[in-house]
Amino acid sequence: MTEKKRYPIQLDAEIKTALDKHQKVSGSKSHKDAIANLLGIDTPQSKIKKTEEVYKEHSGPTTAIMDAAILRCWEHESIRWQEQKAYFRGTLAIASSIDKSRAEIINAVRKDMERPHYNGMTWMGLYSTWYKERLEVYVDNRLQALKAKGFIDNSKAGVWTMISNSIEENEWDLLRMVSEQILPHKQLNIPDLLRPRESS
Repeated sequence: MTEKKRYPIQLDAEIKTALDKHQKVSGSKSHKDAIANLLGIDTPQSKIKKTEEVYKEHSGPTTAIMDAAILRCWEHESIRWQEQKAYFRGTLAIASSIDKSRAEIINAVRKDMERPHYNGMTWMGLYSTWYKERLEVYVDNRLQALKAKGFIDNSKAGVWTMISNSIEENEWDLLRMVSEQILPHKQLNIPDLLRPRESS
């Protein structure tokens, strides 16, 4: 068996510090495995901590808040498809795959956590330590959970995909309400928002 080709990379101090932190919280045994974990590539050592363990350590927004923030990354394209379906009465509106990179999703979730509600509070302000140290790892875990429930899929390394008709119009209304109307609160406990999708 031929040995895999290796490529040396150079990291500045800031990136190495961030990578060291991700290696620690993700349970990766090396920088290589930590990078694989960030890109969504499975290696024997790049597996993140078991979901149950992450939940025990979790001290941030409830999963419903996080799931709503993640799923809404696909809202614009999905709503557009629903509008086309209504206009063409379903005959010409073809459901399509919508790709989002891990970086896009994390950036969108960050913005949602930083957005002030009408009382001036933010999820970031309420859970500042979690926001700084565990946000990305928790997003990774919620992506895997949403994949298991049939909402999204890992189309390729570091890329997540939703089919444009995966979530119904009334469900988007619910996700918007959760994101925009529920105020940051430490004792908040919301059950799963949406029923899992049927496996194809």
